[in-house]
Amino acid sequence: MADRDSATNSISHFTRRALIVIGLVGLVSVLLYFANQLLGVLLLVFASVLVAVAIDGMVRLCWRYLPLSRPWALVLVAILIVLILVGLGALVGPPLMTQLSQLAQELPQAFQQLIGMVRELPGSERVLGGGDEPARSLAQPVLNRITTALSTTFDAITSFLLVLLVGFYLVVDPAEYARNLLMLCPPARRERLGQVLCMQGRALRWWLISRLISMLFIGVLVALGLAIMGVPMAGALGLIAGLFTFIPYLGPILGVIPTVLIAILQAPQLGLYAVLLYLCIETLESNVVTPLAAKGMVRLPPAYTVVVQLAGGAVAGVAGVMLATPLAVAVAVAVQMLYVEDLLGDEVEVLGQRK
Repeated sequence: MADRDSATNSISHFTRRALIVIGLVGLVSVLLYFANQLLGVLLLVFASVLVAVAIDGMVRLCWRYLPLSRPWALVLVAILIVLILVGLGALVGPPLMTQLSQLAQELPQAFQQLIGMVRELPGSERVLGGGDEPARSLAQPVLNRITTALSTTFDAITSFLLVLLVGFYLVVDPAEYARNLLMLCPPARRERLGQVLCMQGRALRWWLISRLISMLFIGVLVALGLAIMGVPMAGALGLIAGLFTFIPYLGPILGVIPTVLIAILQAPQLGLYAVLLYLCIETLESNVVTPLAAKGMVRLPPAYTVVVQLAGGAVAGVAGVMLATPLAVAVAVAVQMLYVEDLLGDEVEVLGQRK
Protein backbone atom coordinates (compact mmCIF):
# COMPACT_ATOMS: atom_id res chain seq x y z
CA MET A 1 0.00 0.00 0.00
CA ALA A 2 2.85 2.37 0.88
CA ASP A 3 4.60 1.55 -2.40
CA ARG A 4 1.40 2.33 -4.31
CA ASP A 5 1.04 5.72 -2.54
CA SER A 6 4.70 6.50 -3.22
CA ALA A 7 4.28 5.67 -6.91
CA THR A 8 1.12 7.80 -7.08
CA ASN A 9 2.93 10.76 -5.48
CA SER A 10 5.83 10.37 -7.91
CA ILE A 11 3.46 10.38 -10.89
CA SER A 12 1.64 13.41 -9.50
CA HIS A 13 4.93 15.25 -8.95
CA PHE A 14 6.11 14.39 -12.48
CA THR A 15 2.78 15.51 -13.96
CA ARG A 16 2.92 18.80 -12.10
CA ARG A 17 6.46 19.48 -13.28
CA ALA A 18 5.54 18.56 -16.84
CA LEU A 19 2.56 20.92 -16.77
CA ILE A 20 4.78 23.71 -15.43
CA VAL A 21 7.31 23.16 -18.22
CA ILE A 22 4.56 23.08 -20.85
CA GLY A 23 3.05 26.26 -19.43
CA LEU A 24 6.42 28.04 -19.46
CA VAL A 25 7.09 26.95 -23.04
CA GLY A 26 3.65 28.18 -24.07
CA LEU A 27 4.15 31.49 -22.29
CA VAL A 28 7.55 32.02 -23.93
CA SER A 29 6.08 31.14 -27.32
CA VAL A 30 3.27 33.67 -26.88
CA LEU A 31 5.72 36.36 -25.76
CA LEU A 32 7.99 35.67 -28.74
CA TYR A 33 5.03 35.84 -31.09
CA PHE A 34 3.91 39.23 -29.79
CA ALA A 35 7.51 40.46 -29.70
CA ASN A 36 7.84 39.56 -33.38
CA GLN A 37 4.59 41.36 -34.18
CA LEU A 38 5.66 44.43 -32.20
CA LEU A 39 9.30 44.41 -33.29
CA GLY A 40 9.08 47.88 -34.82
CA VAL A 41 7.57 49.28 -31.65
CA LEU A 42 10.23 47.62 -29.48
CA LEU A 43 12.99 49.07 -31.64
CA LEU A 44 11.33 52.48 -31.39
CA VAL A 45 11.27 52.14 -27.60
CA PHE A 46 14.95 51.18 -27.50
CA ALA A 47 15.82 54.12 -29.75
CA SER A 48 13.91 56.35 -27.32
CA VAL A 49 15.93 54.88 -24.46
CA LEU A 50 19.13 55.81 -26.35
CA VAL A 51 17.84 59.36 -26.78
CA ALA A 52 16.94 59.50 -23.08
CA VAL A 53 20.44 58.31 -22.16
CA ALA A 54 21.98 61.02 -24.36
CA ILE A 55 19.73 63.75 -22.91
CA ASP A 56 20.40 62.54 -19.38
CA GLY A 57 24.13 62.83 -20.04
CA MET A 58 23.67 66.46 -21.12
CA VAL A 59 21.54 67.13 -18.05
CA ARG A 60 24.20 65.64 -15.78
CA LEU A 61 26.83 67.83 -17.45
CA CYS A 62 24.77 70.99 -16.88
CA TRP A 63 23.92 69.90 -13.36
CA ARG A 64 27.60 69.39 -12.54
CA TYR A 65 29.00 72.67 -13.87
CA LEU A 66 26.05 75.05 -13.49
CA PRO A 67 24.20 76.10 -10.33
CA LEU A 68 20.95 74.53 -11.51
CA SER A 69 18.64 71.90 -10.13
CA ARG A 70 17.85 68.88 -12.28
CA PRO A 71 14.46 70.22 -13.52
CA TRP A 72 16.00 73.51 -14.61
CA ALA A 73 18.96 71.69 -16.18
CA LEU A 74 16.48 69.57 -18.14
CA VAL A 75 14.66 72.71 -19.30
CA LEU A 76 17.98 74.24 -20.39
CA VAL A 77 18.92 71.10 -22.33
CA ALA A 78 15.49 71.00 -24.00
CA ILE A 79 15.85 74.65 -25.06
CA LEU A 80 19.36 73.98 -26.40
CA ILE A 81 18.19 70.98 -28.40
CA VAL A 82 15.28 72.93 -29.90
CA LEU A 83 17.58 75.84 -30.77
CA ILE A 84 20.12 73.50 -32.37
CA LEU A 85 17.46 71.74 -34.44
CA VAL A 86 15.86 75.00 -35.54
CA GLY A 87 19.24 76.54 -36.32
CA LEU A 88 20.39 73.57 -38.34
CA GLY A 89 17.06 73.46 -40.13
CA ALA A 90 17.25 77.16 -41.03
CA LEU A 91 20.93 77.27 -42.00
CA VAL A 92 21.56 73.84 -43.47
CA GLY A 93 18.07 72.63 -44.38
CA PRO A 94 17.33 74.47 -47.66
CA PRO A 95 20.74 73.99 -49.33
CA LEU A 96 20.96 70.44 -48.01
CA MET A 97 17.55 69.49 -49.38
CA THR A 98 18.58 70.95 -52.73
CA GLN A 99 21.78 68.91 -52.69
CA LEU A 100 19.96 65.75 -51.65
CA SER A 101 17.46 66.24 -54.46
CA GLN A 102 20.31 66.70 -56.91
CA LEU A 103 21.99 63.65 -55.42
CA ALA A 104 18.86 61.56 -56.01
CA GLN A 105 18.81 62.68 -59.65
CA GLU A 106 22.50 62.11 -60.36
CA LEU A 107 23.04 58.81 -58.56
CA PRO A 108 21.23 56.75 -61.26
CA GLN A 109 23.27 58.43 -63.98
CA ALA A 110 26.47 57.81 -62.03
CA PHE A 111 25.60 54.16 -61.62
CA GLN A 112 24.86 53.77 -65.32
CA GLN A 113 28.21 55.38 -66.13
CA LEU A 114 29.92 52.97 -63.74
CA ILE A 115 28.25 50.04 -65.51
CA GLY A 116 29.49 51.45 -68.83
CA MET A 117 33.05 51.57 -67.51
CA VAL A 118 32.77 47.98 -66.31
CA ARG A 119 31.55 46.89 -69.75
CA GLU A 120 34.74 48.26 -71.31
CA LEU A 121 36.88 45.86 -69.28
CA PRO A 122 38.11 42.68 -71.02
CA GLY A 123 35.76 39.75 -70.54
CA SER A 124 32.89 41.83 -69.17
CA GLU A 125 30.71 41.19 -72.23
CA ARG A 126 30.41 37.51 -71.33
CA VAL A 127 29.30 38.46 -67.81
CA LEU A 128 26.93 41.30 -68.65
CA GLY A 129 25.95 40.23 -72.16
CA GLY A 130 25.45 42.45 -75.19
CA GLY A 131 23.27 45.55 -75.50
CA ASP A 132 22.11 47.91 -72.80
CA GLU A 133 19.50 45.61 -71.28
CA PRO A 134 21.88 43.62 -69.01
CA ALA A 135 23.36 46.83 -67.62
CA ARG A 136 19.88 48.23 -67.06
CA SER A 137 18.69 45.04 -65.37
CA LEU A 138 21.80 44.99 -63.18
CA ALA A 139 21.45 48.62 -62.18
CA GLN A 140 17.69 48.64 -61.64
CA PRO A 141 17.57 46.86 -58.24
CA VAL A 142 20.23 49.15 -56.80
CA LEU A 143 18.57 52.25 -58.22
CA ASN A 144 15.21 51.16 -56.83
CA ARG A 145 16.71 50.79 -53.38
CA ILE A 146 18.41 54.19 -53.58
CA THR A 147 15.19 55.85 -54.73
CA THR A 148 13.21 54.16 -51.97
CA ALA A 149 15.74 55.22 -49.34
CA LEU A 150 15.70 58.82 -50.49
CA SER A 151 11.89 58.91 -50.71
CA THR A 152 11.54 57.91 -47.04
CA THR A 153 13.35 60.99 -45.72
CA PHE A 154 10.22 62.55 -44.27
CA ASP A 155 9.22 59.26 -42.63
CA ALA A 156 12.63 59.12 -41.00
CA ILE A 157 12.27 62.70 -39.75
CA THR A 158 8.84 61.87 -38.30
CA SER A 159 10.21 58.79 -36.55
CA PHE A 160 13.13 60.85 -35.22
CA LEU A 161 10.80 63.45 -33.76
CA LEU A 162 8.66 60.73 -32.17
CA VAL A 163 11.74 59.06 -30.67
CA LEU A 164 12.90 62.45 -29.38
CA LEU A 165 9.52 63.09 -27.74
CA VAL A 166 9.40 59.68 -26.04
CA GLY A 167 13.01 60.13 -24.94
CA PHE A 168 12.11 63.42 -23.25
CA TYR A 169 9.24 61.72 -21.43
CA LEU A 170 11.61 59.00 -20.21
CA VAL A 171 14.27 61.42 -19.00
CA VAL A 172 11.85 63.61 -17.04
CA ASP A 173 11.69 60.99 -14.26
CA PRO A 174 13.85 57.98 -15.16
CA ALA A 175 13.78 56.67 -11.58
CA GLU A 176 10.02 56.13 -11.79
CA TYR A 177 10.31 54.00 -14.94
CA ALA A 178 13.20 52.06 -13.40
CA ARG A 179 11.17 51.38 -10.24
CA ASN A 180 8.19 50.18 -12.26
CA LEU A 181 10.45 47.84 -14.23
CA LEU A 182 12.14 46.48 -11.11
CA MET A 183 8.74 45.80 -9.51
CA LEU A 184 8.38 42.94 -11.99
CA CYS A 185 11.50 41.26 -10.57
CA PRO A 186 11.92 39.22 -7.35
CA PRO A 187 12.49 41.51 -4.33
CA ALA A 188 15.78 39.82 -3.45
CA ARG A 189 17.24 40.68 -6.87
CA ARG A 190 15.94 44.22 -7.30
CA GLU A 191 19.01 45.95 -5.89
CA ARG A 192 21.40 44.03 -8.13
CA LEU A 193 19.20 44.52 -11.20
CA GLY A 194 19.07 48.23 -10.41
CA GLN A 195 22.88 48.26 -10.49
CA VAL A 196 22.76 46.51 -13.87
CA LEU A 197 20.38 49.16 -15.24
CA CYS A 198 22.65 51.96 -14.02
CA MET A 199 25.70 50.33 -15.58
CA GLN A 200 23.85 49.77 -18.85
CA GLY A 201 22.93 53.46 -18.96
CA ARG A 202 26.53 54.44 -18.29
CA ALA A 203 27.88 52.10 -20.98
CA LEU A 204 25.38 53.36 -23.54
CA ARG A 205 26.25 56.96 -22.66
CA TRP A 206 29.98 56.41 -23.24
CA TRP A 207 29.25 54.48 -26.44
CA LEU A 208 27.16 57.37 -27.76
CA ILE A 209 29.95 59.85 -26.96
CA SER A 210 32.51 57.77 -28.85
CA ARG A 211 30.13 57.48 -31.85
CA LEU A 212 29.43 61.22 -31.84
CA ILE A 213 33.14 62.03 -31.93
CA SER A 214 33.69 59.67 -34.87
CA MET A 215 30.64 61.00 -36.74
CA LEU A 216 31.76 64.62 -36.43
CA PHE A 217 35.31 63.78 -37.44
CA ILE A 218 34.32 61.76 -40.52
CA GLY A 219 31.53 64.10 -41.63
CA VAL A 220 33.55 67.31 -41.40
CA LEU A 221 36.72 65.96 -43.01
CA VAL A 222 34.86 64.21 -45.84
CA ALA A 223 32.89 67.37 -46.62
CA LEU A 224 36.03 69.55 -46.55
CA GLY A 225 38.08 67.09 -48.60
CA LEU A 226 35.40 66.69 -51.28
CA ALA A 227 34.90 70.45 -51.44
CA ILE A 228 38.64 70.97 -51.98
CA MET A 229 38.64 68.30 -54.69
CA GLY A 230 35.73 70.00 -56.43
CA VAL A 231 33.21 67.19 -55.97
CA PRO A 232 29.66 68.59 -56.07
CA MET A 233 27.27 68.20 -53.14
CA ALA A 234 30.19 67.91 -50.71
CA GLY A 235 27.99 68.97 -47.77
CA ALA A 236 25.35 66.31 -48.44
CA LEU A 237 27.97 63.61 -49.04
CA GLY A 238 29.80 64.58 -45.84
CA LEU A 239 26.52 64.44 -43.91
CA ILE A 240 25.76 60.98 -45.34
CA ALA A 241 29.25 59.75 -44.44
CA GLY A 242 28.94 61.13 -40.91
CA LEU A 243 25.51 59.61 -40.35
CA PHE A 244 26.60 56.20 -41.61
CA THR A 245 29.54 56.32 -39.18
CA PHE A 246 26.97 55.82 -36.39
CA ILE A 247 27.02 52.16 -37.50
CA PRO A 248 30.49 50.84 -36.59
CA TYR A 249 32.53 49.03 -39.27
CA LEU A 250 29.67 48.47 -41.74
CA GLY A 251 28.56 52.11 -41.80
CA PRO A 252 31.73 53.59 -43.36
CA ILE A 253 31.59 51.00 -46.16
CA LEU A 254 28.02 52.02 -46.98
CA GLY A 255 28.79 55.72 -46.62
CA VAL A 256 31.50 55.75 -49.28
CA ILE A 257 29.24 54.40 -52.05
CA PRO A 258 27.36 57.66 -52.87
CA THR A 259 30.63 59.60 -52.70
CA VAL A 260 32.37 57.34 -55.20
CA LEU A 261 29.41 57.32 -57.59
CA ILE A 262 29.12 61.11 -57.68
CA ALA A 263 32.88 61.53 -58.04
CA ILE A 264 33.00 59.05 -60.93
CA LEU A 265 30.23 60.99 -62.62
CA GLN A 266 32.56 63.99 -62.78
CA ALA A 267 35.71 62.08 -63.79
CA PRO A 268 36.98 58.50 -63.27
CA GLN A 269 40.20 59.69 -61.66
CA LEU A 270 38.17 61.87 -59.28
CA GLY A 271 36.41 58.71 -58.09
CA LEU A 272 39.80 57.17 -57.34
CA TYR A 273 40.87 60.29 -55.45
CA ALA A 274 37.61 60.17 -53.45
CA VAL A 275 38.30 56.56 -52.45
CA LEU A 276 41.85 57.46 -51.39
CA LEU A 277 40.52 60.43 -49.41
CA TYR A 278 37.99 58.23 -47.66
CA LEU A 279 40.63 55.57 -46.89
CA CYS A 280 42.97 58.18 -45.41
CA ILE A 281 40.24 59.68 -43.23
CA GLU A 282 39.03 56.24 -42.07
CA THR A 283 42.60 55.15 -41.31
CA LEU A 284 43.21 58.31 -39.28
CA GLU A 285 39.89 57.88 -37.47
CA SER A 286 40.48 54.19 -36.69
CA ASN A 287 44.10 54.51 -35.53
CA VAL A 288 44.16 57.94 -33.88
CA VAL A 289 40.72 59.40 -33.14
CA THR A 290 38.91 56.25 -32.03
CA PRO A 291 41.64 55.03 -29.63
CA LEU A 292 41.78 58.48 -28.03
CA ALA A 293 38.00 58.80 -27.89
CA ALA A 294 37.54 55.25 -26.63
CA LYS A 295 39.93 55.66 -23.71
CA GLY A 296 37.71 54.76 -20.80
CA MET A 297 34.74 54.41 -23.15
CA VAL A 298 33.05 51.41 -24.75
CA ARG A 299 34.56 49.38 -27.60
CA LEU A 300 33.28 46.01 -28.72
CA PRO A 301 35.42 43.49 -30.67
CA PRO A 302 35.05 44.08 -34.43
CA ALA A 303 33.99 40.52 -35.32
CA TYR A 304 31.39 40.52 -32.54
CA THR A 305 30.04 43.87 -33.67
CA VAL A 306 29.76 42.89 -37.36
CA VAL A 307 28.02 39.59 -36.54
CA VAL A 308 25.54 41.39 -34.30
CA GLN A 309 24.84 43.95 -37.04
CA LEU A 310 24.27 41.23 -39.63
CA ALA A 311 21.89 39.47 -37.25
CA GLY A 312 20.06 42.73 -36.58
CA GLY A 313 19.74 43.37 -40.30
CA ALA A 314 18.34 39.88 -40.90
CA VAL A 315 15.76 40.34 -38.15
CA ALA A 316 14.71 43.98 -38.52
CA GLY A 317 16.32 45.44 -41.65
CA VAL A 318 17.98 48.85 -41.57
CA ALA A 319 16.67 49.70 -38.09
CA GLY A 320 18.10 46.42 -36.80
CA VAL A 321 21.54 47.25 -38.22
CA MET A 322 21.49 50.74 -36.69
CA LEU A 323 20.40 49.62 -33.22
CA ALA A 324 22.21 46.26 -33.10
CA THR A 325 25.45 47.59 -31.58
CA PRO A 326 23.96 49.63 -28.69
CA LEU A 327 21.60 46.73 -27.97
CA ALA A 328 24.62 44.42 -27.90
CA VAL A 329 26.31 46.81 -25.44
CA ALA A 330 23.31 46.60 -23.09
CA VAL A 331 23.16 42.80 -23.39
CA ALA A 332 26.92 42.46 -22.83
CA VAL A 333 26.73 44.48 -19.60
CA ALA A 334 23.89 42.26 -18.32
CA VAL A 335 25.79 39.07 -19.20
CA GLN A 336 29.00 40.31 -17.58
CA MET A 337 27.31 41.32 -14.32
CA LEU A 338 24.59 38.69 -13.91
CA TYR A 339 26.31 35.65 -15.42
CA VAL A 340 30.09 36.10 -15.29
CA GLU A 341 30.25 37.94 -11.96
CA ASP A 342 27.23 36.65 -10.03
CA LEU A 343 26.90 33.08 -11.33
CA LEU A 344 30.47 32.15 -12.27
CA GLY A 345 32.11 34.31 -9.61
CA ASP A 346 34.79 35.70 -11.96
CA GLU A 347 35.98 39.28 -11.97
CA VAL A 348 35.51 41.12 -15.25
CA GLU A 349 35.89 44.71 -16.46
CA VAL A 350 32.30 45.63 -17.25
CA LEU A 351 31.73 47.74 -20.37
CA GLY A 352 31.56 51.42 -19.50
CA GLN A 353 33.15 50.93 -16.09
CA ARG A 354 35.82 53.61 -15.81
CA LYS A 355 38.82 52.90 -13.65
